[in-house]
Amino acid sequence: MTKKRKDFGKEYMNEIRELLDTVLNMDFIRAVISGPRKKEGIRKVKVRPLEKNKKLYFQIESFTDTQAFHENLEKEDACGRMLNYMEEFRQMQIETVGGEYTVLVSKKGKVTVRRKQRRVKAQQADLSHNRRKHYILEEGIPVPFLIDLGVMTEDGRIARNRTDKFRQINRFLEFIEDILPRYSSTA
Repeated sequence: MTKKRKDFGKEYMNEIRELLDTVLNMDFIRAVISGPRKKEGIRKVKVRPLEKNKKLYFQIESFTDTQAFHENLEKEDACGRMLNYMEEFRQMQIETVGGEYTVLVSKKGKVTVRRKQRRVKAQQADLSHNRRKHYILEEGIPVPFLIDLGVMTEDGRIARNRTDKFRQINRFLEFIEDILPRYSSTA
């Protein structure tokens, strides 16, 4: 670690630490850490709150070019991990129920924090740990053409090793659902 990097942690990180201490609570919605200083390694980090065993955690999802890694950390550990990431990244976007924050870190380590209060409070984040994906065609409800294609069984379950096809068909239906209002209004 160079001398500049050591100074970086001490002098400039207090402002980010104070911000994280303030926002990492039940009103926290999400954070995205982006703009890596190095081309290899972690490319982006997403943080979201979740509740496990009636306790608040923060899920840190870090992305490389080909993988995603997840950690569920308590407030202090999440704050420390996010500070460590900010030494290697240029910016962090934070959303809370009451505001939005942008943290920018220059090459020399100067920290700029922009705060914007919301006029209307945002909806609180979904704190469930295993969120269920909502598809247009739901699993458990038999769909004849999916059964004919071998994607679904007679009882409505997704056939083994056909999950990707099920997702692909649902994604296609989402596109159709998005553009359908434009065409039905002109008819």
